Amino acid sequence: MDHKRSLLASIHSLEDQKQALLQDLSALEAELQAKQAQYYSVLNEETYLYRLPDELISSIFLTCQAMTRLSRKISTPFEIVASHVSHRWRDVVLSTPLLWNVIDLRIRPTNHVPGLAYARLEAHLARSLYTCLLDITLEFLMQGDISGYLCLLAAHSERWKKLSLLTRYEQVGDIQAALSHARAPVLEHLSLSIGKPLEGPRRPYQNVYPSILPSSANTLSFVRLGGLALGHSHPPTPCVTTLHLDGWTRHFLTHEQFKTILEATTALENLSLNQLYVRPPRDPLTILQPVKLPYLHRLRVRGASWGVSWDLLEVPNLQSLSLQDIDTFDLKIMSSVQSLSVESCGFGGVDLRNLLNAFPNLAILSIDESIPDIYSMFLPDPALPKPWPHLQSISLRNLQPNDIGHFCNMVFDFKETHEKFSQVYLDRRSRTVLRTKHRLDWLQDRVKVGNKDFADPWPPGLGYEDPHDLLE
Repeated sequence: MDHKRSLLASIHSLEDQKQALLQDLSALEAELQAKQAQYYSVLNEETYLYRLPDELISSIFLTCQAMTRLSRKISTPFEIVASHVSHRWRDVVLSTPLLWNVIDLRIRPTNHVPGLAYARLEAHLARSLYTCLLDITLEFLMQGDISGYLCLLAAHSERWKKLSLLTRYEQVGDIQAALSHARAPVLEHLSLSIGKPLEGPRRPYQNVYPSILPSSANTLSFVRLGGLALGHSHPPTPCVTTLHLDGWTRHFLTHEQFKTILEATTALENLSLNQLYVRPPRDPLTILQPVKLPYLHRLRVRGASWGVSWDLLEVPNLQSLSLQDIDTFDLKIMSSVQSLSVESCGFGGVDLRNLLNAFPNLAILSIDESIPDIYSMFLPDPALPKPWPHLQSISLRNLQPNDIGHFCNMVFDFKETHEKFSQVYLDRRSRTVLRTKHRLDWLQDRVKVGNKDFADPWPPGLGYEDPHDLLE
């Protein structure tokens, strides 16, 4: 029994010694890490970078952040990555408000439930202080109440410069409540897209009169209303120069609603109508008075909105017209139009002839593979007037191999009959197809051939990227 007790006492003693040694080892490890951190800190301070003043480092960070925003492959924001490099960098990042004034969050159940997205939004708003204007994009990919995020944003509404809210579900009430009385005296860009298009019986939009952001009437210049935002959440638009109306199949605008929206936008220069259906009056004898838009320079029409809307517009100074996903074309002569873009349109022969006749002063043409019959219509015909005599350049996308001969014949005839025609722009696919058929060099010998691999932003000259353009 005594021997058993002695062994047990020895075990306890050894365990105590082991615990003491582990504590000493842990303390030694902590001291080693502290000394290593001090050593590396001294090394960092001896580098040329650490001799730079904080103001210059901050400027470098701002430049790097602007560059990373152009890349869609970067998942972690630059300001987060930079703040994890060293204590000094973290101090510089946290003391630079302009690194935090651009807020771009996608709120999913995975970051909503644990509060990560809300905490990040709070951090951006706090670290941008009250001296920086805010560029905000919130995309809600979750159902349920989103009022917490919107209330947090509303407390900083006087700093909003750009505000984009996108929801996958029909959370109209939360957005309406947050924006109905928000003071946003410097807001310039507003993009609202609520819900996803669904099939179902058509019904009219509820209300197209201004119901949100009453203090933004004199500053707001860009407005996009998509989904259920159209017909529910309209801001004042007397100074708006760019207006996007993105409809969907479940709703339609009456003629009076369409007229009300456009007549309230008195300074309109750029108008985009996407999948917008305007229902004509039931009485076929009703005479519709067109809306006069004297300052409109650019019009883009996509989808079902085309056939009815054109008769409702009087645009004497229209310079650029873009047509997408349209099946018919029947327009009066528009002598002011100088630039025309046609994409994914199912035009037949009559439609193409109307297209040639509608724009006598056209100078710039952009087409894709959807209307190959247009090549033969450019061939000389003594019985018809020369089409588009002022044409200067053509942009072509997705040229098909079986259309190469017709396209080259058109270019050859254009060089013979159109004095101003001198430029052709091709995307990568079209260049490859022509090169494969040994026609690219032939083309370059006759006209200037430029590269245009990506579609031009709409409208041109916006001054910043619009990532939600024609968002599906």
